[in-house]
Amino acid sequence: MKRCLLFFILLILWPIASFSGSISHCRPAPLPLNPTLDQIMKRWYEIKFTRFADDVIYDECKVVMVDRSGFKREKISVRKRIILHGKHGYDYKDLVMITYPEYTKGLAVLTWAYTDIHKQNDIWLWLPSMKKVRKVSQSEEDDSFLGTEFTVEDISTRRYGYETYQLLGEERFQGYTCRYNNKTYFAGTPCYKIKAVPKRKNWYYAYRILWIDKKTGVDIFEEFYDKRGRKFKEIFRYLETPENGCWTTRIWEVYNYRTGHRDTIIISPARYNTGLKERDFSPRILERMEW
Repeated sequence: MKRCLLFFILLILWPIASFSGSISHCRPAPLPLNPTLDQIMKRWYEIKFTRFADDVIYDECKVVMVDRSGFKREKISVRKRIILHGKHGYDYKDLVMITYPEYTKGLAVLTWAYTDIHKQNDIWLWLPSMKKVRKVSQSEEDDSFLGTEFTVEDISTRRYGYETYQLLGEERFQGYTCRYNNKTYFAGTPCYKIKAVPKRKNWYYAYRILWIDKKTGVDIFEEFYDKRGRKFKEIFRYLETPENGCWTTRIWEVYNYRTGHRDTIIISPARYNTGLKERDFSPRILERMEW
């Protein structure tokens, strides 16, 4: 009788335990009290590259591109990432594939990132019109990412250690009004204000100012400055960070003051730990992929 009762209790509790485990595996661990500058920055990159999970799929990333005149274009992509947690020296492998519009359908960017930040990332660009895979050098990480004002580095390659960091203080963020939906986000949010200077010489920006939410550790806003101290670009991020549930990126927006162009990425809720295989992130897969 006792054995039957124990079995019945375990049968009830097992789904709860399984559900709890799946939730904890799709959200980062909490920030420690009084974190160091390194802990703050490392945590942000843990979140950015979803290292708290084994893999992630964004089924739809809609990019709305608006130029100075107000002319609007749209692109839709799928994004997949497998986190390798140091296996064979890899940090993660990431694949972004354009599915709309038809004239760019099939264009894809594949990134292999290593845990050793001094080792050059491997980046491939699949050009379906030419049926050709082109290797992208790390010196091209300042190039536009799929025709947007984001750079390759902004989206997929900038990691902890690419810059030196300085804590400027703690401030309440003034709020950001998203140009896409005219909503204001994070007004009055307590943040760490951090200056990040690239280690590369003569890079496309002289430094960035980051606003990192003290509660979540998310980099909600970045300002890019040139050598003369002039702001030329800003990036805003909105992540859903529920107290109990999976965290997921929902909006990225960039505005370039030089060109007057604005690009907004609206992202569908993520699917975590789906069982993606490393073989699905091979350059050869790009040639055989069905779009």
